Amino acid sequence: MAVSTHARLVHVGVLGGLLAFALFFPYLWFGVTPFNSHEEFSDADIAVLLEGKELPDYYAVELPERTPEELAAQKEAFTWCRFCHTLDQGGHNRVGPNLHRIFGQPAAVVDHFPYSGSFTELRESGFVWTPELMRQFIADPSGMVPGNRMRYPPMVGYEKSAERDEMIIEYLLRNTR
Repeated sequence: MAVSTHARLVHVGVLGGLLAFALFFPYLWFGVTPFNSHEEFSDADIAVLLEGKELPDYYAVELPERTPEELAAQKEAFTWCRFCHTLDQGGHNRVGPNLHRIFGQPAAVVDHFPYSGSFTELRESGFVWTPELMRQFIADPSGMVPGNRMRYPPMVGYEKSAERDEMIIEYLLRNTR
């Protein structure tokens, strides 16, 4: 049984379309980029970006005592974040940048992370991460930084709440000291 040329072209078109969708879907859904940046920021580069800013050491502030249940709730609140971000010093970037000691740092200075143009512009404008600004960003990432690639909240099965956002902020402060 012979297959017509038209049928072969349809098959190639369908398979090509599926392949294109498979390659584009992670970017569409998760904001994944298939490349890293070679950009690195020295301490001197960061000092220039922080010049003239009087910032407290957010990691020197004593955090409230928490019960094991409260600490577990904070960890659970950070679960969705963990899919895209690491917290370890020197940890690798995932879909999002490593967040080790993010507070008091300029935006978009994590080495080798391919930031969107909107985050690069934010860095150049003098933006520095504080717990308050992170709280605003978590509440509405695309409203605060239009054009960024962060897909939060997740599109399925997630309810936003200010209480959860507070737990995420404290978890970041507690686990990136």
